[in-house]
Amino acid sequence: MEFCEKLKLLREEEGLSQSALAKALGVSQSAVAQWEAGTRKPTAQAVVAIARMFDTSADFILGLVDEKLRLVPYYKGLDEKEQTFMQAYSQLSVEKKNAVGEIVRLFLSE
Repeated sequence: MEFCEKLKLLREEEGLSQSALAKALGVSQSAVAQWEAGTRKPTAQAVVAIARMFDTSADFILGLVDEKLRLVPYYKGLDEKEQTFMQAYSQLSVEKKNAVGEIVRLFLSE
């Protein structure tokens, strides 16, 4: 299965529109449409964001492995509030994740 087919399958399994996926990834709806049509390839950064969003590996998305393995959540040992924060964080666009990272670094440097 090609990347374009896998992306569409993952998106539809989650009940997301192209527009909703685009918003979550911080890209345009036309970019998602072109990825799904196979007329344009995503950046490496976008592939990582897609893999995180759908809780799978970039290898699966890129067709290097056939099994859709779910990743073990890295926040498994966190309390409920921390898990809620991490789940919300995982839905942010790359730009917003970077902004949150900068804020956290500021707090840690105090």
